[in-house]
Amino acid sequence: MNINLIELETEKHHFLTPAAGTNFGHAASICLESQGHDISVDIAGEGHYCKIYKTIRYDVNNQMKRTWGDEEYTTEQGAYGVALLVASAEMNVKAIEKSRKKTGIDYWLGTEDNDFLFQRKVRLEVSGIRNGTDYQLNQRFDNKMEQSEKSDTTKLPALIVVVEFSSPRIKTGLRNIL
Repeated sequence: MNINLIELETEKHHFLTPAAGTNFGHAASICLESQGHDISVDIAGEGHYCKIYKTIRYDVNNQMKRTWGDEEYTTEQGAYGVALLVASAEMNVKAIEKSRKKTGIDYWLGTEDNDFLFQRKVRLEVSGIRNGTDYQLNQRFDNKMEQSEKSDTTKLPALIVVVEFSSPRIKTGLRNIL
């Protein structure tokens, strides 16, 4: 399956601002480039979605590197970008809204049912690891699965995505609360 970080500039995968999408794409590109990956890189999917994601990133330049100097923040933002592309490709939903703090999730995913109404359909919890071990990936994934339980009262499915940029790989889980 193909995912293209540059497409985050458009509303193809989210209903956020184009600037937010571009930022996510730039951050993910910085993370992949910092780990020595080419413009096109295969990212292995693990967990619920086990497939190879042929990923296209931006060509990173010095201006982007200066913009994204905070490694922790950049990794988090980059993971959002990858997660939004995976959610769009696998579940045919888009990010419609950033969630509030302490809800246990990062974004509400859904569809646009008409010109004025967005329908929440899936909760999204995301984490990123710039360079981690199998143990770190699995530990973070388990923590995020548990964290997403805070919003179970919504009865909506929760998609958990942890992106590890050095290998690179994407671990996904889906909790259906019905």
